[in-house]
Amino acid sequence: MFLAFSFSCSDNTQINDCFNGITVFEVLDLRLPAYQNLNINGLSVTATIDGRRIHIIRNNASDFVAFDLECPERNCNKPLKLNLPKITCECHDIDYNYLEGGRPINKEGCSMLMYSVFQRGNESLEIRN
Repeated sequence: MFLAFSFSCSDNTQINDCFNGITVFEVLDLRLPAYQNLNINGLSVTATIDGRRIHIIRNNASDFVAFDLECPERNCNKPLKLNLPKITCECHDIDYNYLEGGRPINKEGCSMLMYSVFQRGNESLEIRN
């Protein structure tokens, strides 16, 4: 009997259609001035987390949404433009809706990179993918 194993050190995990090898994990302290808007329903904050520009929205007391501001096509040097609920990649003239998982509106293609948000008590949020 012969067994063969193969190991790889590269991370080629495809995340949310078109993002490879991106790992984000951060706990945000909502008591810090930079994140105080996240204590009020309907407000949002753009933060740099693990080198990525991430927009976080507090929909209500227990519902948060977070998404990356990099164009899903990944060859645009401008961040996504927010006109919520619509979000636009100006380089490719593609609109996305964060309320529908970041999918393109009326087009095929890559979806926005969405993150999981977990509330840790009343004073912090965990952002990760």
